[in-house]
Amino acid sequence: MTRRTHTKKRTPAVKPPAVRAVLPVRPTTSPEFITEQQMTAAYAARLAELPHLPITAWTPQPNGTVRAHLADGISLTHAPAGFTAITPCPNGAHHHTPVTNGQGLRNATTAAACCTDLHGQARTLTLAQAAVTAADTQTLDVTDLRSDTDQAKEHPES
Repeated sequence: MTRRTHTKKRTPAVKPPAVRAVLPVRPTTSPEFITEQQMTAAYAARLAELPHLPITAWTPQPNGTVRAHLADGISLTHAPAGFTAITPCPNGAHHHTPVTNGQGLRNATTAAACCTDLHGQARTLTLAQAAVTAADTQTLDVTDLRSDTDQAKEHPES
């Protein structure tokens, strides 16, 4: 006589559906890698014999122009009208000069470096400048101030 043993049948474990790994997405700074304005500016700069910069060095600006930064804080802006050099001057301002070629850029840089305009800042004199200024001033006599014959005027009534 054979004995039969009854064992419970195991149900196979249900595997969850396979989940695909999500690939990382590279963040983008603009919808296009290179814009039409960047290509136009790089090409125009080469034709004008301005410093050679890669196309991606020209960054789009909110006003529709593109700007590239050169050495010494100089920036070049390209608009449909042409190039503008933005050069820092020793007095803290930035000069905006239209340029058409490399010589124009060098002239704009030299002019900004030689700028002596204060651009609305208070002037600080050196000792030599103060001595010259003091020598150019004239003394004022108090009796001249007191001899003023104009009398105070009454306030007009409304």
